[in-house]
Amino acid sequence: MTEQLHSTFYNARNVKNSDRGIQTFPPPLLHEEQGYWNEKDEWLYHLDVSTFDSAYNDRLLREAFKEWNHQVQCIPSLKHSVFSLWNSNKLCVAKSGELFSPIKEAVFQALEQVDTDIRLYPQQSVISEYKHYRLYTIPLQTRLEGKQLGVLCVAVPEAEVRESILEVLEAAKLFFQSSFYRHFEHHFLSDLLHIHKTTEKENRRRSILFQIVQRMHDRMDVQTVLEEVFDSVAFLFPAARLTLYMSQDGITEDPRIKPLYLQGQYNPVCAMAYTEERMISQPLGLEKYEFGIPFRGKQGTYGVFHIETPKEVIEDVDIQLIVMMADTAGTAYENAKMHQQSNTLIQELRMIDELTKKINQSLQLADIYEYAVQQLMRIFKAKACCILKLDPEDQQFRVLNSTLPSLGQEKYSLYGISGEVYRTGEPIIIFDYEKHTGPSSIFMDITNSKSMMAVPLRISGQVEGAILVTHQNKQFFSYDNFRFMDMLGVHIGLAVTNATLHAEVKRLATVDALTGLYVRHYVDRMIEERQSSDFCGSLIVIDLDDFKQVNDSYGHQIGDQVLTQVSDVIRENGGPDDLCARWGGEEMAIYLPQVSAQQALFIAENIRVQISKRTSPSITVSCGIGEWCWLDDQVSVESLFYRADMALYEAKNSGRNRVCIENKNRYR
Repeated sequence: MTEQLHSTFYNARNVKNSDRGIQTFPPPLLHEEQGYWNEKDEWLYHLDVSTFDSAYNDRLLREAFKEWNHQVQCIPSLKHSVFSLWNSNKLCVAKSGELFSPIKEAVFQALEQVDTDIRLYPQQSVISEYKHYRLYTIPLQTRLEGKQLGVLCVAVPEAEVRESILEVLEAAKLFFQSSFYRHFEHHFLSDLLHIHKTTEKENRRRSILFQIVQRMHDRMDVQTVLEEVFDSVAFLFPAARLTLYMSQDGITEDPRIKPLYLQGQYNPVCAMAYTEERMISQPLGLEKYEFGIPFRGKQGTYGVFHIETPKEVIEDVDIQLIVMMADTAGTAYENAKMHQQSNTLIQELRMIDELTKKINQSLQLADIYEYAVQQLMRIFKAKACCILKLDPEDQQFRVLNSTLPSLGQEKYSLYGISGEVYRTGEPIIIFDYEKHTGPSSIFMDITNSKSMMAVPLRISGQVEGAILVTHQNKQFFSYDNFRFMDMLGVHIGLAVTNATLHAEVKRLATVDALTGLYVRHYVDRMIEERQSSDFCGSLIVIDLDDFKQVNDSYGHQIGDQVLTQVSDVIRENGGPDDLCARWGGEEMAIYLPQVSAQQALFIAENIRVQISKRTSPSITVSCGIGEWCWLDDQVSVESLFYRADMALYEAKNSGRNRVCIENKNRYR
């Protein structure tokens, strides 16, 4: 038994020394005959002060000085001496006797003088002499490596100085070091004992937790799992009051289980613990504390354990134990509901898949919004639904689609629930609008609703609107509905993003980036479609005269500005059905459906005149007009462009800055 105790104590000492950076030694051997430790192998002798103990050195020095001073006063030759203790930083940590100014100043001078020899041992010479005192400095070192601990200064009256004073001071030094290390070892063993007690207490808690976990997992019924938690907390902490605040889906008839609300005048600790999914604590009056501990499993958070307890009843480790119990209870609770959640999840995935497929079948935004509203109404059995999008021009919400047609022509400000969702990017659920203390909602007022779910509409990763569903009944939507609504909002936003990107790609493929006019291949296709249904049409080809000189004289940046000015004039002179295009380089074109060449001549002449006035630097243009008719022998885009190009060639050769119409006799 003695050997076992000896081995256990040695292991604890090794752990402590390893933490403090101290070299460990083999365990001391028991004397075979006498049955006690051999002094030369006693492990405490090998324990010394290290850099890890620097924060405690001054306290140990003071404690040792107090004991040392009491004993030294019995030595006659030192009875009237003045003592002072200085640490390695030359700060006085303790003193005894009347340390008046002259002696104090002499001590400072002595410490400065022996700075380079402070580690010499032993100190055998008188350092300084002042009046009827002799001042001795006694360096103090660690017992193993001889590192400096401090300096003990002794001012001995001249009349009491004897030849044996150095031997007396040497003995006093050894006694001081012995006292110092006795206090050091006492604190070290106290730390070991504290660690041992803490470990025993922690092992007991873990044993209790293991038993609780085992009982919880033996029970598959939801209510019995929760009862086990209440019983365990009542057993461990009788003075604590435990209440479980559950989400709407977990409410039972147990009076200890209450509904959890995130808005209104309810417990903020529980609301924060639920939303942030971490333990929240705060004082409750002067004598109590309250804790909010999330009740969660692997799939989500189901509620919050609320504990009220006197301040001194529960320690930090106790709170950790309750947190682990809550996590275990959440897992057990989740296992009991796994089948129900699996069925619900399968149903939700089917709904998401169905909704995603349907809304992605169309790339028209209006169709996407309409179908989304219909499906949200069906899935959540809502009475009203609305999709809002922010208009960047006036910073107001515009109704994209709603079950209330009267809202389609209205715009709404950002001051409301939709504005809150837009600004924060976070979804909102309201169980009772009458008790709601946050922003108001025109949509709730119009529909006379009491429950609402509002989620952000994200397009291309940015919040650009909100999706709202409401019902006239209070507490109609559950938190599961709320989470599912948030997921559906993400998929609706992705569908809108796809449609928006498709429209943008289509626009970029048909529009010239510099002028904003249609590109040639798009106009070619549109003219071909028109020629299959119309009876006539005209094409005006416009070429900038001497445009190369503009680029050479002013640079290509000015040249691009001139092209933009010309395109603006062409666009303004075109009608809603006309096709304005950048034909290539400095050539522009405008196709006029159902317009004859003579009518096109008037438009072309107007364009020519305005361009010379509205361009800077001023330039002129030459125009050629080609016409097609359903009576022509050959009707095609190529033949129409050829005729207009020949007319443009004639305008160029005739002196430029003019409009020419094709000569039909040339093709007969």
